Amino acid sequence: MSISTVKKHVMTGISYMIPMVVAGGILGALAKGLGGWEVGNLAPDATDAATIFSNLNMLNWGQFWWSISKLSDYAMSFACGVLAAGIAYSMSERPGIVPGFIIGYTANQAKAGFLGAMVMAFFIGWLVNVFKKIKLPKAMMGLMPVLIIPVCVTFISGVVFFGVAMAPMTWIMNLLLDWITSLNSGSQFIVGAVIGACMGFDMGGPINKTASMAANALMTDGIYAPETAKIIGGMTPPLGVAISTFLQPKKFTQAERDTGISCIFMGLCFITEGVLPFAANDPVRFIPCSMIGSGIAGGLAMMLAIETPAAHGGIFVMPLSSNPLMWVVCLLVGSVVTGVLYAIVKKPLAEEDVVEEEIVDLDINL
Repeated sequence: MSISTVKKHVMTGISYMIPMVVAGGILGALAKGLGGWEVGNLAPDATDAATIFSNLNMLNWGQFWWSISKLSDYAMSFACGVLAAGIAYSMSERPGIVPGFIIGYTANQAKAGFLGAMVMAFFIGWLVNVFKKIKLPKAMMGLMPVLIIPVCVTFISGVVFFGVAMAPMTWIMNLLLDWITSLNSGSQFIVGAVIGACMGFDMGGPINKTASMAANALMTDGIYAPETAKIIGGMTPPLGVAISTFLQPKKFTQAERDTGISCIFMGLCFITEGVLPFAANDPVRFIPCSMIGSGIAGGLAMMLAIETPAAHGGIFVMPLSSNPLMWVVCLLVGSVVTGVLYAIVKKPLAEEDVVEEEIVDLDINL
């Protein structure tokens, strides 16, 4: 498979994922901005309730924005599923959509992130094409796209994911968690830089989540500076990519520029997943820039001993920090570094990328 073909499949997946990420990110930003940074803790009493929504009072300000935050949570959890489904669809047409979505969503739940979802999507697309070549009796051919392929491909892909991918991923996460935690006795800049760089590596994937768990573990011991590195390190990539789209607009498609604007709001709300379209489309260039900017931001925050007694909330927990002014300075420095670096290394658009892509009609005729 040529590089141009791989890029075509990835771009198809990204084109379907962008609206999901933007919708989820903006809804999450609204919920945190108007409901407060602790909006996730404003759930209605679910004691003896059928569901968490059974006692929801939409006239209650906090509960209203909590419900909107849940929409954001669900949308962001589907992003990897939509990406994988789009890639599998591009490779194998409609039969790849269902197994792609299921395994992509599973990859997100397993903290494998967009990288895990992308790898599995290419495996699924290949496997579906293998199944499509199987010759069955004419009476059974109608079962191939609606029964045989969805069930068999999802089963096989699930076995491969859990049986092959999960064990090394878990081992790496545990090893990284112990290493980050042990660093706390050394240089504070290095500790913050490592946490920040990990936050900027895979945008919600295993490395990102491991750094987040390490910061949370240190917070339970009364050490709050790593939380600052974690939050600022996770905010830097979206803000950085937004800066890049403003510095070099001609290097980005119109869709990417539009997504860059939404990344401002997602970055301010600590929604690192807002940059998934850029990371998936150009990982070799974007991820190092993201890691450098996040690492510098996190390192500075730890070196300055800026403490944040909250695990989430983005810009809304900045006033709670021990030094709000320097908190913002660290965030701006890291974001500018990421933005300038990516604006420099980003390749100019190819001629075919300038033409707007038409979304393929996905209506299914039964």
